[in-house]
Amino acid sequence: MPSVDLDMDELRAALSDRVVGERIVYLDSVSSTMDEARRIAEADEPEGTVVVAEEQTAARGRFNRAWISPLGVNVVFSVLLRPSRAQLPHVNMAATLAVSKTVEHFTGLVPSTKWPNDVRLRGRKISGILVEAAMQGNEVAHAVVGIGINVNFDTSLSKEISSIATSMMTETGRRFRRGEVLRHVLEGTDDLYCRVSRGESLMPEWSDSLETLGRTVRLEWQGSVVEGFAEAVDERGNLVLRTPDGSTFTAVAGEVTLQSGDGAEIEAGNA
Repeated sequence: MPSVDLDMDELRAALSDRVVGERIVYLDSVSSTMDEARRIAEADEPEGTVVVAEEQTAARGRFNRAWISPLGVNVVFSVLLRPSRAQLPHVNMAATLAVSKTVEHFTGLVPSTKWPNDVRLRGRKISGILVEAAMQGNEVAHAVVGIGINVNFDTSLSKEISSIATSMMTETGRRFRRGEVLRHVLEGTDDLYCRVSRGESLMPEWSDSLETLGRTVRLEWQGSVVEGFAEAVDERGNLVLRTPDGSTFTAVAGEVTLQSGDGAEIEAGNA
């Protein structure tokens, strides 16, 4: 059963006229909301279906890293979408911006984004986003967006991530109703995804949130390391680096760490 601060009936009623959240699947425990959303997608369930869980037994982040999220303190969910191939890069932007706007709305603090999709407050990670797409020929069959937001998580109690992760509670000293946080981020995701569906570009707004730009970074790329100055992102969200020899390198995906040293093998949140 959902806890007191995560009222599914209230949430379903609030989102009944939306694409994202019109159908919500709640699970006490699941291996991964990503896996469940993918199973639902393959069963031809409607776009916008959301899978919410209190506990994940095999959650993962980017590069299959472990995700840490204690029971009953965070917001953990995945969304099934069916964008076109051209819209797919903007799905990540929509999710990242929705999370950032939610964190700012409740805390009054302005997050930044570490390329491509870590949302951070004061240099520490508060949310992680994972997008996985299934292709059918040259078209997108479906995309699953996994989001974890650290809400009432006391990150100081987890030695693996206490120096690199934070939460809304940690930053403000207040506890939050997770249902309200979840509703806000789902409404934001729906609004932004509708803009993407209409052909709007989210790149300028998303680019403005990136803390990575204008800094020297190290990028793990296909088994090697590329270093350079993060000059820009293109329309598809790819990161453009200026390397020491003056040439440019465009990264479609990878792990970026700031030259001062950030980025760890264990991530906070859930997907």
